[in-house]
Amino acid sequence: MQLTVVKAEEASADELNKARNQLKTGEEPQFTERGFPKILDDDTWTSQLIYDTIGACYQGTIRWVVLSNPSILGQIPSPIAQRQMVEHCFCVMDMLRKEHKVKEYKKKVIDPEWGGNLFMLKAMECVGKYETLPSFFMKMPTPDNETKKELKKDEGADNSTNSLREESLPDQNKELERTPQEPNTLNF
Repeated sequence: MQLTVVKAEEASADELNKARNQLKTGEEPQFTERGFPKILDDDTWTSQLIYDTIGACYQGTIRWVVLSNPSILGQIPSPIAQRQMVEHCFCVMDMLRKEHKVKEYKKKVIDPEWGGNLFMLKAMECVGKYETLPSFFMKMPTPDNETKKELKKDEGADNSTNSLREESLPDQNKELERTPQEPNTLNF
């Protein structure tokens, strides 16, 4: 059983007067076309739009993770995995809000192809640039100039020597050490 203490604060005189005036003047509350209270202007990212967008991103992220790791199909994500997916969607949401005006977004997002492509691009950008979803997607090491030379040299050799040597990818071990979890495991 959980008990919660609720503290009420007194409203200022201005707030009370404004509320009284609204009641006296008979000002009717406004609603959106879907019946939700319209409190903010049309050019503002409302809580409902943010919630719906993050929810859509979360569902898409689950599908993406399961497609990338089919062995986890049907498993319930652990709380850590759920949090990572939500944080990933926060990244996607912030990028959307930064790059798109709300009116433009509302008009275009109803097109599943436009919305799906936009979400996927932003999701990949968040994973690559901000390293979201570390339990699900490892950052691929980018070969440096020495590694590229070594790969070209190995292409001409026979198949027994045509493999990457551990010393040719020095960042690989650092990348595995980046997360405190065991390598090649999923927290799902």
